[in-house]
Amino acid sequence: MSINCLIVDDELLARRLLSDYVGKIPELKLAGTCASAMEAQGFLQKQRIDLLFLDIQMPDVTGISLLRSLSNKPVTIFTTAYAEYALQGYELFVLDYLLKPISFERFFQAVSRAVEYINLLNIKVLPPNSGVEAPAPGYIYNEYIFVKSDYKIHKIAHSDIDVIEAYGEYILIYSGRQKIMTLGQLGKMEQMLPRPGFVRVHRSFIVNFSKINAIQGGMIYIGERQVPLSKGYRDAFMELVQKSQLF
Repeated sequence: MSINCLIVDDELLARRLLSDYVGKIPELKLAGTCASAMEAQGFLQKQRIDLLFLDIQMPDVTGISLLRSLSNKPVTIFTTAYAEYALQGYELFVLDYLLKPISFERFFQAVSRAVEYINLLNIKVLPPNSGVEAPAPGYIYNEYIFVKSDYKIHKIAHSDIDVIEAYGEYILIYSGRQKIMTLGQLGKMEQMLPRPGFVRVHRSFIVNFSKINAIQGGMIYIGERQVPLSKGYRDAFMELVQKSQLF
């Protein structure tokens, strides 16, 4: 699969260098180059881009402002001469952060991570009860999820998840003492997880039913965590509990 790339940088020499680097990697296909964020915004509205190489400091509109304005963000690698923007890159879930001058070795390292991540995004996931006896090529069983956090792609087994919490535009995944934050919506996460193994108990919480230690009033206890059980989800949740009761 070819990965469509767009290079956005106001410096001609930088665009030429990155174009040369892209041409050396067979998996990449250069869809275009842009000299400004405004030009890139128009380009992105017309053509699907898988991987964006984005400069930060550009006239009029910065790369950070451009990325924040995009509703469907491509996998993005910052290419910049300014190290102080690394935190903002982290907040925007940028995959990597390349400091100029960029060597081909460092570029290749970043692209290898990007290719791996994009390939994972394109894997079709079969539900646990799909009726398919053996995995077909290009498919995986959803016994785990992949999430991007802290410049890494984390593989998390369903059985390791305790609680999932909505946190603004992000999701917090609690697994034992580990907490992973990733960009996403709780509703979409709910659709990815097997049921009734995972249960929505609040507009902001999903719990792993097998990890519940106790239920008291409007509170669910999982390890050291207390998760609220809201009225809107209480009846469906208690029905599952009753089906599991011995007495």
